[in-house]
Amino acid sequence: MHFVTTNDLAWIGVLASLLLLAATLAAMRADSRFVRHRLETEVKNRRLWSRSLADASFDGLLIHRQGVILLMNRALVRLLGVREREWLGQNFATLARADEVSALRAELEAPQAETLQFRLIRANKAEIAVEISSQSIDFDGQPATVTALRDITQRLRDAEQIARLHHYDPLTNLPNRQFFAHIMAQAVSANDHHPGAVTLCLTDIDQFKAVNDQVGRAGGDFVLQQLAARLGAHLAPEDVLARLGNDKFAMLLTSAGPPNRGLSLAGQVLASCREPFVVEGQLVSLRLSVGVAMFPDHAADADQLLRAGEAALDHAVAQGGGVPYMFQHEETKLNAPSLPRGPGGETAQLRDELRAALGRGEIQLIYQPVFSLADLTLAGFEAQAIWQHPAHGLLGPERFMPIAEAAGLAHELSGQLIERACTEAVAAGAPRICVNLSAAQFRDVNLPARIAAILRRTGLPPAALELELAEALLLESRGGGMPLLHALQGTGARIALDEFGAGASSLNTLCNLPLNRLKIDPRFVRRLGQEQGAEAVVGAILTLAATLRLDITALGLESEAQLDFLRRHGCNSAQGPLLGAPGPRALAQSPQLSLAPLRPALVVSRE
Repeated sequence: MHFVTTNDLAWIGVLASLLLLAATLAAMRADSRFVRHRLETEVKNRRLWSRSLADASFDGLLIHRQGVILLMNRALVRLLGVREREWLGQNFATLARADEVSALRAELEAPQAETLQFRLIRANKAEIAVEISSQSIDFDGQPATVTALRDITQRLRDAEQIARLHHYDPLTNLPNRQFFAHIMAQAVSANDHHPGAVTLCLTDIDQFKAVNDQVGRAGGDFVLQQLAARLGAHLAPEDVLARLGNDKFAMLLTSAGPPNRGLSLAGQVLASCREPFVVEGQLVSLRLSVGVAMFPDHAADADQLLRAGEAALDHAVAQGGGVPYMFQHEETKLNAPSLPRGPGGETAQLRDELRAALGRGEIQLIYQPVFSLADLTLAGFEAQAIWQHPAHGLLGPERFMPIAEAAGLAHELSGQLIERACTEAVAAGAPRICVNLSAAQFRDVNLPARIAAILRRTGLPPAALELELAEALLLESRGGGMPLLHALQGTGARIALDEFGAGASSLNTLCNLPLNRLKIDPRFVRRLGQEQGAEAVVGAILTLAATLRLDITALGLESEAQLDFLRRHGCNSAQGPLLGAPGPRALAQSPQLSLAPLRPALVVSRE
């Protein structure tokens, strides 16, 4: 018979404790596997939700640690044309353009607060521009960074196109008047201690209208392009050639040389242009006039230098052209406002006649209809001033308004014309009337009060009045006109920027202006369907207007091809010969637009 001893009981207790411990450990392992599985499932679901959210974004999203790719969303994969699995674990900075790899690597490793721009290389070797911004996140339980990337390639192209439009003449690709003024100011500033180092030669074509009459507008444009080539052939690389106007060119010599080098250049230019131009088998002969001025011999700054050159050019024209002329101080006072030449050089006489015509109410208004392009219904009228001169015939505002400005008559004349246009618009029930603001009015701090008074007297609804402002006035005001524009909008009238594209107002200035409408320069509209460059420029302007939520009117519409292009690209309205010519009775009548030769069924009225 065996008895359980105390020692046996001790071992039994130890064994029981071991069994209990083993059971407890087994239970804990089972619980641990369950918790781990549950956590893994939650993490997986959370990653799937995050991935779905990322793929729904229109912007490219990159999750990385120190630039090493952890995840790329669908938009980024499409943007770069790559396969995500091939780039996981790679450094994203290697996708940058070679000269930007280091900068992008530094940004990914230590993100900055601001948005930055970089150039990336797609799988097909094409280069794209992106802007990126980053912020820290937790990814798989560890710190990481999410970087958003947006494709701005087209935006930059549009901005470059608009910038070029503002600085260069689209026909000749030469600097335009505003950009040339900036170039000349820099040249004068850089050479203010070198007498005679800056020489300006201005040239224009005598009777260029005869050229257009002979070979047409397209032929005339070709002659201007060929003339630009001939002028440029006489200049050194450091010199500047610009197109200042229709048939006026400027040559700026910016290196030191003999005092007579301007006259020497003028002689070479005149000699080279004696050889006729050939346009579609026709010989076209030109007669040029050239005026020369030097800094600081003839002017104290760039503005006076340009006026001295124009005075010399005026004298050359008055002498019959064909001979260069050097500016002479005793013949012109540069500090006095210069008057444009009238026919035959009779500026003083025109000034006196204009004053008398204003007193007799001889300055008349004609009205050009403006049509909505959505359905070709009448949208309004633009009022244009004309002067039927007894000796010189019909003169447009470009001829007599500068004379009125210099003679101190512009304020009175413009005020009369605006009130008359509003009165006649009310009588005719016009949906909108557009009038131009003169430079004198734009400098008048009381203009908003005057406009408000005209609206009250005539009873025209404020929103039916559109005040058109020349782009050049914005440049001259250097931002000083901004309060006036806001005050004008406060009257309820709308503000339009006329002939947009002809000047050089910056995009930043344009974005900050209180505008309602852009009006596209007719020189670009007329070339639609003929030049891809014009289509690109007009398309860029239309995109810009849509972005800024501005209405837009195309000027100078001449053909159905131009009409179709504008309608396809979202232009709001247009005016021009195709839709209706300006006339003295257009406002009093209900215009009937008939394009029967183009579209037999199309007849549009104001109703």
